[in-house]
Amino acid sequence: MRSQRFRGNVFVANLPPEFTEDELAETFDSFGIVLRASIARDPESGKRLRYGFVDIATDRAAKLAVTAMNGTQVHGYTLDVRISERPAAAKKPALVNHLRQRPSLRLQPRGNAGDENAVGDFTPRLSRKPPTFQVERRSLPRRA
Repeated sequence: MRSQRFRGNVFVANLPPEFTEDELAETFDSFGIVLRASIARDPESGKRLRYGFVDIATDRAAKLAVTAMNGTQVHGYTLDVRISERPAAAKKPALVNHLRQRPSLRLQPRGNAGDENAVGDFTPRLSRKPPTFQVERRSLPRRA
């Protein structure tokens, strides 16, 4: 299953008007596995626009495709090929920052017998220190 992380999306501009999505996928197939190729459409008329996106399986293949295909001629049209950048507003906040904003709940032995929040022999108490650990994410090593 493919991860939800944004990877290798390539923006292709100045496509020929009669160019199909299958032709677009075939054009970029030699650089890596093409997961999806789509040509943009006008929302009102449904007419094909002259740009599209190709989702290639790896970042390395996408960069190689941009280097090789930018400025090439297809059916008499010079392609403008770039890495597509995801808008900054679409990024989610990191989980570690979320945990630091919320205090953790700890139970301590009950000091006063009349506390209504007490659970069994323990009273809830908020911790004042954020967690001292941080999860490190690394990519898996590549096989040669």
